[in-house]
Amino acid sequence: MHLVRVAEKRESGKALAIIAVTTAMLLAGAAFYTAMTSVHARPVLADTETVDPSKPDPSIEGQPNEASGEDLYQRGFYPEAIAEWKRAVEVNKDAGAAFRLGEEYLDAKVVERDIPAAVEYQTFGAKGGDMRAQLDLASFYDQGIGVEKDVRLAAIWYEAAAKQGHPSAQYNVGTMYEDGAGVPQDNVRAYMYYQLAIEGGFPRLATGAIERLSEVMAPAEIKQATLMVRSFKRQAQEESVADAKSALEAYEAGSGD
Repeated sequence: MHLVRVAEKRESGKALAIIAVTTAMLLAGAAFYTAMTSVHARPVLADTETVDPSKPDPSIEGQPNEASGEDLYQRGFYPEAIAEWKRAVEVNKDAGAAFRLGEEYLDAKVVERDIPAAVEYQTFGAKGGDMRAQLDLASFYDQGIGVEKDVRLAAIWYEAAAKQGHPSAQYNVGTMYEDGAGVPQDNVRAYMYYQLAIEGGFPRLATGAIERLSEVMAPAEIKQATLMVRSFKRQAQEESVADAKSALEAYEAGSGD
């Protein structure tokens, strides 16, 4: 939630009861007030004038990055946010900023829809380890959006995000293991990913999938899958990137046969 700093309103503590006032005192008081106002008000105005609302909050560390672009976006400075995310990608190789750009070029809420640009930025983000970008890139390959449909590549990127703990990706790659689409058919691994998706907050579809698999799996297979769930540890971005890179190299080697 974005917090906006608001200057405090200060009220005078007590009203002064004036019994008698002469013209001289009134003039002196007015002169004193004018002098004090001119002395103290000018620095405040000067400070206010230096604030540029179209710039990111200077307290955000590491900018340009996803957060500094998000700060602008939430305040309605959309062109500035897009430019900030582009700088973050170019200068800092920010995978999260690339994901946000890919999302915007696909959704076309504040920019013209540009599917090739969306694919380019989500690819950058996915290879940089952002699990949201990995999920979106997998969806592109799964549905043939801006790229040639390829379920093997979809499975690679779904699983990369799933290993980082993304529940939607865990469900999606679970369906691929259950169906043998893009990966070898494996009910145990499918069950594991479905259960992880449920625990991660994606229960609606995954619960039905677990019930469906339970009817065809042996008790020993369910036990094995349950043990795999218990031992599951989320990968760091670097680990996810390394595993995806190895899977892509194997895919490319197999494609050349």
